Parts: sequence; C-alpha cells; structure tokens
Amino acid sequence: MITGHAQSLPSGRQGSFTDLVAETRRAVEARLDTILAEAIDAVRPCGADSVAAIDALRALCMRGGKRFRPVLVAAAAEACGGDHASESVILAGAAIELLQAYLLIHDDWMDGDDVRRGGPSVHAMLRSTYGDVHHGDAGAILAGDFASALAQQALLAMPLAPERVIEAGQAYVRIQREVISGQLIDLRGEVHQVESMHDLKTGSYTVRGPLSIGAILAGAGVEQRASLDRFAAPLGVAFQLRDDLLGTFGDPRATGKPAGNDIRRGKRTALVAALEGDAAGVRLMSRAFGQEKASDADVEALVGHMGVVARPVVEARLAELLSQAERELASAPLLPRGKSWLQGAVKALGERDS
Repeated sequence: MITGHAQSLPSGRQGSFTDLVAETRRAVEARLDTILAEAIDAVRPCGADSVAAIDALRALCMRGGKRFRPVLVAAAAEACGGDHASESVILAGAAIELLQAYLLIHDDWMDGDDVRRGGPSVHAMLRSTYGDVHHGDAGAILAGDFASALAQQALLAMPLAPERVIEAGQAYVRIQREVISGQLIDLRGEVHQVESMHDLKTGSYTVRGPLSIGAILAGAGVEQRASLDRFAAPLGVAFQLRDDLLGTFGDPRATGKPAGNDIRRGKRTALVAALEGDAAGVRLMSRAFGQEKASDADVEALVGHMGVVARPVVEARLAELLSQAERELASAPLLPRGKSWLQGAVKALGERDS
C-alpha cells in the first residue's frame, strides 16, 4: 500500500533549478522511505531472508543518488501547465527512482560490479548476508523485480483520472522495454552502436521517460509533448556520454566507483568506440580492457591514451548534443518557469562530476 502524504514543493514562489533539485529530492526521498519501510513490513511474514533482500534494496535507494529523474518529471509537469509539487508528481518521481534501482541491481549483477554509490551493490550485500554466492545473486534479482513492482504500485496510486494513470503506466512500460533493448545491444558489445545503446539504455529512463511522464501528468498537448521528445533525444545521449567520461576520468570519491572499473569490466563506452581503428589504442586495450586482473600500469596506460585520443572526441560530441538540446528547448512551446528549470537541467548535466 502507498500511504502518507508527499512533502509538497512550494509552488507559489519562483525558484532556481538548484531549489527545485533540493525540494524535489526531499519530497521524493521522504516518499521512498515510506514506500520501502512499508515493503519491509509486508515481507516480514516471509522470513528473514526476504526482509534482508528488501532491506538491501532500501539501502541502495536511500544511499545518495542525484534524483535527477524526478526533477525532470517535476520540471516537465510545470513546463506543460501542471503543478510540479503535486502528489502525482512526487509519486511518479518515486516510481522512476524505484525503476532505476531495479535496473541498477540487475545491471550491477550482469556487469559483476560489487560497488554502487560508494557502497556494496545489492548482490554483494546479499552474498554476504546469505553466505552463498548463488543465493545472494538470486536474491538480488528478486529484489530488483520487487523494486519494479513497487514502482508500478506508486504509479497506480496517483490521484488522477484513470485514463491519465493508464497513459503514465504505458509510458513506464515503454521505458522498461527500451532499456532492455539497449541492454541487449550492450551484451553484443558492438561499439558502432554505442549511441543507439545510450539512447535506449540510458536516454529512455533518464530523460525521455521522465519528461514524458511529467507531460502526461500535466495533460500536455501534442506540440508540447513532441517538443519535449525533441529536447530529450540529444540530452539523454549526452547524459550517458558524461557518465562514460566520469567512469574513466572521474574522481572515485565523487563517482562512488573504483578508478579503472569501466576498463577492467570491459564496459563498451563512447571512449572505447572512439579508439576503434587506432592501432596504439587497440594494442593497449588488449592488455587492459575486459581484463579483471589487469595491472594498474596497463590500466593507467590505456586511460592516458584515451585522454589524448578519445576524450577530445567524446567531449566535442557531448558539447554538440547539449547545444542541440538547448536549441530544441529554446523553440519549445512551454511555460516559462518549467522551461527555465529544463535549461538548468542542461547546464547541470554538462557540469556534473558524479
């Protein structure tokens, strides 16, 4: 059951994008805390192992996170004439965060990543709790599935006309399908499809989906929705390109993941794609990329080469995509305050360090 009241955002005053982020984060985290506490209570009759799985989910959800996606839901709703502080917006924001938790749990297990947001990933937590790798991994997959169910429950609890709730649910399903399609491309590891993968795997649930749901909650018209889709397309890919750069060159204290992790795990990033056909890069990759036991020296050599050859290419593409998003937003038929917040989102994305 979804209970309690969202902590409303002060809709009566003009606020900066920074204000919106802080206020949305507080409201959504309060709602997440309630949802997850109720979920833990609900599984107590199933035993200690069930409680441990949902508690691990709760730990991941409440361990930081930028809450960028709920902010986009709120900004889009405001930009399309809705109320960014409404109960439905807060519930939708919580649903998007639960969807992300579901995706992260499964992604970390598939990639063998034992660290997430500066702490243990869910499968790592449950391996330790259960004392068994297979049971820990199975528990993590089920915890991810549970997060997806909670996300759907939150959407169904939105106090809106049934047809609008159904439309938001359809958008949620579309996000989920697109992310899975992107993950399937990622599994094949074909570097020439990196931007298509980023658009589906990240752009869908990070930018396009949240904006679409925010517009639906506000009852947006056809032109407003189309303009948000055009704005989202380059911004979603840009978000992941920034992630690719941070995964290789970012400060582990800010990113919450070990240095060189993407390289040792063989993650197919835009930086890897930019080295395609570069003889020196291919040679260095053969010693470090996808090699869990690669030496620090080999990883550092590859990172250094990427910094010279690949990084300028990816940064130029990132700047191009952000400029494209800004152009699309400038001509979008959106209301001023929400539009200003979306402009703030572009700037924040381009400058983020985690």
